[in-house]
Amino acid sequence: MKILFMGTAAAEGVPALFCQCSHCRYAWEHGGKEIRGRCGAMIDGRLKLDFGPDSYAHMLKYHLDYLSMRALLITHGHEDHLTPTELGYRMEGFGHFPPDDVPLTVYGNEHVGELVKPFLNPHLAYSRIRPFETQEIDGYQVTALEAVHYIDPHSDQYPVELDGKSFYRTEEAMFYLIEKAGKSILYAHDTDEFTPNDMQFLAGRKIDLISMDCTNGTWDCDYYGHMGINDNLRMRKKLLENGAADEHTIFVANHFSHNGLASYEEMQKRLPGFIVSYDGLEISI
Repeated sequence: MKILFMGTAAAEGVPALFCQCSHCRYAWEHGGKEIRGRCGAMIDGRLKLDFGPDSYAHMLKYHLDYLSMRALLITHGHEDHLTPTELGYRMEGFGHFPPDDVPLTVYGNEHVGELVKPFLNPHLAYSRIRPFETQEIDGYQVTALEAVHYIDPHSDQYPVELDGKSFYRTEEAMFYLIEKAGKSILYAHDTDEFTPNDMQFLAGRKIDLISMDCTNGTWDCDYYGHMGINDNLRMRKKLLENGAADEHTIFVANHFSHNGLASYEEMQKRLPGFIVSYDGLEISI
């Protein structure tokens, strides 16, 4: 399998849309790997992870054929991970399709289904996916896991547990394990550290590539919903200890915010054992 990291930023992008912080100024001045579009990835040119506001720009930049794409895995309904109006262009009048066109199926939680529902048509479908249920999708074995994200103190739905505490979420945010022909990729964005249920499911799997949320960067905060440098290092240790990873596993830090206040080079120095992602990074396993 081959994964292309199309965009590697959090919601604001780097540099952010409306910002003059030191990190955004640094990104403007240095360019290159410091410039990050909103997060999204593609596996083998056919299985896309999230469909945010930069998806059209990614199509042009990486010369991608979205028409031949058959499956779209959505982690959750935040606008930087799903722009449903863009999917609405996959219909007659906006696009011209071959007679044997197969609909693009959007996989996601119930909230994702509600967001894409107004745009469903013979060329665009939706399928519900639930945590810890493995589905065969376009030749891949895909399992959604529970993400600690979109925490809502006013909600009494979608409970998750972390650090001995129970949290409730606005929606059933997820991340994905993708497997094919003895190879595996874990794409874990947006989420805090993995729940006990996640760790139990992943134990002993010796995953080939694990991409982790690093939104917070150097910012060591009490916010539940994302990870930073210290969280990534701690999670790497836990995954190695329970056999979800081994000495051959490729660890990637991904999904960065300007609020993390760390350049690409600084992240490399502070994340031993990780590849620091950048827009256009490709890894084959």
